[in-house]
Amino acid sequence: MAPSSSTDLTEDKRALRREMGARRAALSESERRARSEAAAARLLGLPELGAGAAGDPARTVAGYVAAKGEIDPASALAGAAAAGATVALPRVADGDGPRLRFHRADGPLVAGRFGLLEPAATAPEIPVEALDVVIVPGLAFDGEGRRLGFGGGYYDGTFGGGGAGGKRPALIGLCYELQVVPHCPAGPGDVPVDVVVTESRVLRRGAGEGTP
Repeated sequence: MAPSSSTDLTEDKRALRREMGARRAALSESERRARSEAAAARLLGLPELGAGAAGDPARTVAGYVAAKGEIDPASALAGAAAAGATVALPRVADGDGPRLRFHRADGPLVAGRFGLLEPAATAPEIPVEALDVVIVPGLAFDGEGRRLGFGGGYYDGTFGGGGAGGKRPALIGLCYELQVVPHCPAGPGDVPVDVVVTESRVLRRGAGEGTP
């Protein structure tokens, strides 16, 4: 059942963030590495990244640098780059315009506003409309693509309008299987992902149960 008020929704999100943070923190470093590698292999097998497709691999794939125990997309991004894709990473921007911008990831990384590693401001920027695939972090997801983020609204604000020029890249949520829940609390401004990938399965929005 949907929350009855915005206050209920906020409380539901806060409680789920605490629960998922604790679940993720309970994983050992070796478990994180093994699950990240398994999820990366599933990512690289998706048609969105060009596997099994007649055309070229996705021209531009955006990911993120894992922090605080997140599942790590690094090997999937390396595999995409080896297949010819351009890899981008997000920067939290200052000033006017979108708060989340994407830059080429083939140069040195620096600590950003929240201490997260990101491309330097001098790295070439890639417009949102030029992104083909974006690998999205999150604290929880469900089978319909609903996502619980970290509360800043960066991804929702960037992709909520369909992207610049009305074009939105394929959004792929990446998480541990233990972060998939039956129903993820979400409001009208929360942008769903198209696909959720874990170490165990792939879930496509509107397709029912995920495939192994």
